[in-house]
Amino acid sequence: MFGLKEDALQFALSNLTGGRKIALATIIHSDGGGPRPAGTQMAFTDHRMTGFLSGGCIEADVALHARAALLNGQPRRLIYGRGSPFSDIQLQCGASITIAVERVLPSDPVVHTLLDAIARREEVIWISDGRSRTTTPCQSPSFQLVGVEQRQLESRQAGRIDAERYWVRYRPQTRLIVIGSDPTALAIAQLAKEAEFEVVFVRPLGPKSPPPIAPHLYRTTNPQKVFEEFRLDHRTAVIFANHDFEASREDVARALRSKAGYVGMVGAERQRPAKDRWLREFGLSEAEIAKFRSPVGLPVGRSSPFAIAVSVIAEVLRAMNDS
Repeated sequence: MFGLKEDALQFALSNLTGGRKIALATIIHSDGGGPRPAGTQMAFTDHRMTGFLSGGCIEADVALHARAALLNGQPRRLIYGRGSPFSDIQLQCGASITIAVERVLPSDPVVHTLLDAIARREEVIWISDGRSRTTTPCQSPSFQLVGVEQRQLESRQAGRIDAERYWVRYRPQTRLIVIGSDPTALAIAQLAKEAEFEVVFVRPLGPKSPPPIAPHLYRTTNPQKVFEEFRLDHRTAVIFANHDFEASREDVARALRSKAGYVGMVGAERQRPAKDRWLREFGLSEAEIAKFRSPVGLPVGRSSPFAIAVSVIAEVLRAMNDS
């Protein structure tokens, strides 16, 4: 169960702000098709851990090294698979994985830097040699890191800088704003929460109490006010699950003109030309209209609420991973 959620950073920061030291294990290199990409992390305290790094081949051994690092503070560089000194630990995939293990203390200034970046929904690069670490904002596609090729920085989540240092990219959590009240809207919101999105469920003029799926945030105001409350950045997705383009079209236009990384609406394919015509008449550019995904989701051949939700979340994940 400790590997079910991809919450190593949240787990680490929660324990650090609670006064507990943690050990962080990071895949900094993977060669040969390992099951988890570079940048994948596990976090450990004296008694708990979260995350997973393989299909169960190495987690127990990494935990031993992490607990040793917690005791003596010495960083470790572990190699599993090809070229590994651990001949008794085999990777079934035939890959070679390099993992950096380091201890982080509650007093480390990087803790507050990361918390501030999360609050600002700012993408940052973590740089570490296992003993000391810094973060630097990654505010634009032109950002460069000395020692790292730009194509690697744009396409990867982590890597080695030199013999000692490595880098990890931390992106803001994907925020999903779901507008609607029918079973499809509820299914999208519920599945998005399980997929570790921050879910804002919007039901204009709805009941005061949130639905039993317990979204992270619940609003009964109109979408315009919600958009004003939450900055629609490139890590934000907006889903109009209310099927009513006539009533929502100005809000759709607002979302398309924002920096939102994904804007979609549940609806039939045959309705799309009429939607595009109105958006053009309203003054949206062709590039802005091209952002609009309606109907939403990847084709799955079924129309039950959870089948639609699966297709929508898959499409949002793909869009966010490409951004």
